[in-house]
Amino acid sequence: MLYVFPVVIPANTPAVSPVTLDMPMTAGEITRMMIQFPAGHLGLTHLHINDGLHQVWPSNERADFSTSDEIITWLEEYTLDAVPYDLTAYAWNLDDTYDHTITVRIELTPANVQVSLTDQIKTLLGIGGS
Repeated sequence: MLYVFPVVIPANTPAVSPVTLDMPMTAGEITRMMIQFPAGHLGLTHLHINDGLHQVWPSNERADFSTSDEIITWLEEYTLDAVPYDLTAYAWNLDDTYDHTITVRIELTPANVQVSLTDQIKTLLGIGGS
């Protein structure tokens, strides 16, 4: 599954009062993350992603993503196994003139598909049990 979450950040949004966007998903494993900063952001927009109160990306606390004309992407192995199955984006914009949008894309293998694929492989290999 691929989830897409545009985060719209008004001009003059300070870090002490960031825009927040809940990103609801389903139980499963996040396998790839992509964060798109279109051209024109000039390093003025910032974003980090939390799971509850814990900052997950970037991994180091008090850090954030900030760039321009770049898609930051990486492979991941992060399991969403507790309700609610969502993450929260925190973003701010130091541009005093323009609103900006950062797009977060999350590739996730749902938990029920993971079990189903395991069962299918066992069947194909002739391994008993499910």
